[in-house]
Amino acid sequence: MAGLCARADVIVPNLTEAAFLLDRPYCAGGYDEAYIRELLKRLAGLGAPHAVLTGVSFAPNQVGVMGYHAAKDEFFSYFHRRLDVSFHGTGDIFSSTVVGALMRGFSLEEALALAADYTVDCIECTMNSPRHVWYGVEFERAIPWLLERLHE
Repeated sequence: MAGLCARADVIVPNLTEAAFLLDRPYCAGGYDEAYIRELLKRLAGLGAPHAVLTGVSFAPNQVGVMGYHAAKDEFFSYFHRRLDVSFHGTGDIFSSTVVGALMRGFSLEEALALAADYTVDCIECTMNSPRHVWYGVEFERAIPWLLERLHE
């Protein structure tokens, strides 16, 4: 898998996936920003010009993404409030939203922020649903929110 990263424009692993890609022990918590920056530089060292980590948290009530532009040697991040629930499919929603936004001309930072916010909105729609099921998020209910932000 690490060999494919050299052919990618952007890689977006979570912390567990990054540990596997870099053949490093998984660090579930207790990390700091310096550790995340080091991971991002190592991920970019696999060959992708842009590396992004999801599920990054430096505060108990926030979670988000942190990224690295290798050519510019610049880091960026976007955080939102942490929801104390977990649903299947949120990674798929996040990544497909990032790709869709990039294809519509959004910058990487804008696409990541939009995807993070849309994923949170999908989770909130599911949490507030009377049909609250455990098979995944009800992303369809949040599509109007996404279309508004995509200016559709």
